[in-house]
Amino acid sequence: MKEITIALMGNPNVGKTSLFNALTGAHQYVANWPGVTVEKKTGILKWKDYNVNVVDLPGIYTLNAKSIDEQVARDYLVNEKPDVIFNIIDGTNLRRNLYLTIQIIETGIKTVLIVNQMDEVKNLDIKIDTRELSKRLGIQVVETIATKGINVDDLMKFVFVQNEKTKYMIYPDDLENKFSSIQDLISKNQNLRSFPSRWLSIALEEKDSYAMSIAQKAGINLVNFSDKDIPLKIAKARYDFIDSIVKQIEVRPKEMWTLTDALDHVFTHKVLGIPIFISVMWMIFEFTFSVSMPLSDLLSKGFDTLGSYAHSIPGWFGSFIGDGLISGVGSVLTFVPLIFFLFFSMGILEDSGYMSRAAFLIDRIMHRFKLSGRAFIPLLLGFGCNASAIMTTRTLEGEKERLVSVLINPFATCSARLPIYVVLSAAFFGSLGGFAIFSIYLISIFVALTMAVVFNFILKNKENSPFIIEMPRYKLPTARGLGIYTWSRGKHFLKKAGGIILGATAVVWLLSNLPPNSSIGNSFAAQIGKTISPILAPLGFDWHVTLSLIFGGVAKEVTVTTLGTFANGNIESFLPTILNPVTAYALMLFALLYIPCAATQATMKMETGSYKWPIFSVIWSLSLAYATAFVFEKIAYLVI
Repeated sequence: MKEITIALMGNPNVGKTSLFNALTGAHQYVANWPGVTVEKKTGILKWKDYNVNVVDLPGIYTLNAKSIDEQVARDYLVNEKPDVIFNIIDGTNLRRNLYLTIQIIETGIKTVLIVNQMDEVKNLDIKIDTRELSKRLGIQVVETIATKGINVDDLMKFVFVQNEKTKYMIYPDDLENKFSSIQDLISKNQNLRSFPSRWLSIALEEKDSYAMSIAQKAGINLVNFSDKDIPLKIAKARYDFIDSIVKQIEVRPKEMWTLTDALDHVFTHKVLGIPIFISVMWMIFEFTFSVSMPLSDLLSKGFDTLGSYAHSIPGWFGSFIGDGLISGVGSVLTFVPLIFFLFFSMGILEDSGYMSRAAFLIDRIMHRFKLSGRAFIPLLLGFGCNASAIMTTRTLEGEKERLVSVLINPFATCSARLPIYVVLSAAFFGSLGGFAIFSIYLISIFVALTMAVVFNFILKNKENSPFIIEMPRYKLPTARGLGIYTWSRGKHFLKKAGGIILGATAVVWLLSNLPPNSSIGNSFAAQIGKTISPILAPLGFDWHVTLSLIFGGVAKEVTVTTLGTFANGNIESFLPTILNPVTAYALMLFALLYIPCAATQATMKMETGSYKWPIFSVIWSLSLAYATAFVFEKIAYLVI
């Protein structure tokens, strides 16, 4: 079969992900771009006799790259040269989106312009002449509503349609003459022939750092590009060209009060906004727990039944399957519905457009802690997974702010810790269990922000980057989009259960049953736990808890599987024999604050480029966890 590559490009919030999902469906693969931790999404589309590789590039506003997202997108176009670019734009905001379109066309790569969100265009009574837009730009233009699905055949046929030879003038003659002379210079240089000459000539005049480095390596004298006014002239010429196009192809009604305007008047209100945000988060927790717990109970009964069957197998093998694997892994897998519903709820916030409003609201608070509202997004994503959330700190501009954001992220209580909270709350707090868990999340945010102040002081960080964010229109999330979002994030939990958690559970069972014919109190596990438990004895934690926390350092879920192995599947009955309500809540605090998991530590090292900061994080968080749990217990026993 023939093979082609299509790159999806566009501004943030134009529906690029919806189009990617519509094209590739379940055939998606997520990795990282080589050398950086920005997420790389690729997918496969089978169309007629073609294998189509679809690459979803990060959402950007310009190819004049400053952030790592922009660098990734620019480098891919310049160096990888896809066969076709699908440039997705928001039909309700042509003026902003077409700036990137002009830069993409200048790379010389075949471009299909996809005017998305045409349902919103119609709702706002905006008229767009896409045929005239195609003539003016000299490329194919397609109208779509990606969230409602697309006709792949109608879209793909434009890949093979030849563009008309349209000659349009964007830049004045003096600039064009400069570009032509540079292109002649590029064509004569062997080292530059692999780069798009039109793009490179313009980028050099714009003083683009990447283009300048390319030219310098090729031996071109950079003194020729010293006119400081030219970048402004280029930008002005582009915007003038865009304005002339929009005036000819777009008809807008007079200013009107839209639904987004009305909702924003309430949701981003300087007084009501924060209480509404807290209420929304509370509703998410209530929804997550109330809907998921019946399914978790059903799974728990299923694993109990499986465990009973396994115990009928004679000898150590039946014990290993029943008490080790089924009881241990089952104690975590019962929380799969809870994890998936949590990600489902977060997907609703993100797809509806509310997540951007939340970051905007928190910006004022974050500034008091020497962070921008942009740093709130990685912190919020940390409630899903700290490792992946730390990767998103690449969007922060200031190095010190980024480092602070990396260091505080492990204090955002990730979904892997949720099974610990749920088990302890169910065993000790009854009807107040939901409130106990919610309080841990509030403490998590408080600690993270407090540590931001401390780390800013240590690093002597006195600046934080300004927060600029685009507010997308509110929209109803689609079932398909939510399904893909929930599965792509929740499946990592299942992978851990099949890998790290399964392996750790097997190790715990072996340690608990060796030497042969010895009681669990005399096992290797007990010996290891009892050796270390004096350190945690002041917190009221015995050797069972100590050993579970040690294994939990690899992956937080293993804390529950370890206790589940000791409990022979009946963990809620076992916990009151080793803890009381005060020490149980102290354990929840300790699990919140103590060392980041192995994956998070590895990500911290990769992001900071040094082992110093992961080691610092381990020592700092462990000390903070110990001190917090100790002080809490002393105060709690005085009050009680």
